Amino acid sequence: MKIIRSWRKSLSLSIGTDWELIIKAPYFTSEKTILSFIEKNKTWIEKAKSSVLEKSKNFVEWEEFYFLWNTYKLIFDEVSEKISFDWNNFYLNYKHKEKTREKFIIFYKTEASKHIKERVVILAREYNLDFRELRITSAKTRWWSCSSKKNLNFSFRLIMSPLETIDYVIIHELSHLLEMNHSQKFWSNVDNFFSKLNHGHYKKHQKWLKVNWNKLMYV
Repeated sequence: MKIIRSWRKSLSLSIGTDWELIIKAPYFTSEKTILSFIEKNKTWIEKAKSSVLEKSKNFVEWEEFYFLWNTYKLIFDEVSEKISFDWNNFYLNYKHKEKTREKFIIFYKTEASKHIKERVVILAREYNLDFRELRITSAKTRWWSCSSKKNLNFSFRLIMSPLETIDYVIIHELSHLLEMNHSQKFWSNVDNFFSKLNHGHYKKHQKWLKVNWNKLMYV
């Protein structure tokens, strides 16, 4: 913890790149006041530290990653400018060792944009449903949503999931175009639409997401 005193009027908190807590305080502020201020902002501090950690994280060779729920190991080589892959491995150039997280985000967003957008268009057409806009986001908590204006949003992290589970999420949001709630009628539509895909019952995929979503948060 680092305390910086100056002729300022209020207390403030920040997190350094080495995850050190930095407190800026007015001259003559007591230690008791500073500790109380830290305690009141404990939740913010933990979230801020987590954010700094994620932004600074680099992945190492042989670390494992998911793509469409297949497992791949990261291999550094001298050729791949972007992340490329075969049946077993992801490949990335050695010179990107300090930017591996950034490269994975680009890769996942690109693949999510291609696959999810294509599936949304196909399934919306299949069930004669119209949406307005479709966005691939970086959301960590609300991985998918449908607004009252018929805008659809999907987190790029979904591309790590099985194809059938991605289809379930898409069907779930497309069903909101008819019912902006989770009523019995809404779930009846989900069941009806999803059963035509022969991916098993939609509740199987609900359960999969509940059990596995935290495994897809490494990027």
